[in-house]
Amino acid sequence: MSIEAASAAGALVAPEFQVTQAPYGASITDAVQFQGAMHAAASNPVSVGGVEPLGGAMKGAFEQLEVVNGQASSLAEHAKAAEAKGAAVSPGEMIGLTVRCHEFMFSCQLTSNIANRTSDGLQQLFRQQS
Repeated sequence: MSIEAASAAGALVAPEFQVTQAPYGASITDAVQFQGAMHAAASNPVSVGGVEPLGGAMKGAFEQLEVVNGQASSLAEHAKAAEAKGAAVSPGEMIGLTVRCHEFMFSCQLTSNIANRTSDGLQQLFRQQS
């Protein structure tokens, strides 16, 4: 018997529970306050406010992530095309694929380094202001 059929027949149906994971050291009151805030925000969307447009720095960060994502997709397509040929990959194609992989990894490391340094700078700024 489905849940809809059971509830239509008047049978008791267990309520749905929402699971929330809390970090180590969180107290029950923290979780209850968080659940209350989430419930209040969901029941009153007017108080939450609209979505603000992204600033220039955030647009730049997301654009860089899109570049990395595009490189990964391009690299995957190139590798799938080489595999679909069915013939053995020539040494030149293997070197080309390896170079593109290294270029992709360099771009990922550069993006990660910039994100980490930005995060460190913001943390230092907040520490200085408090």
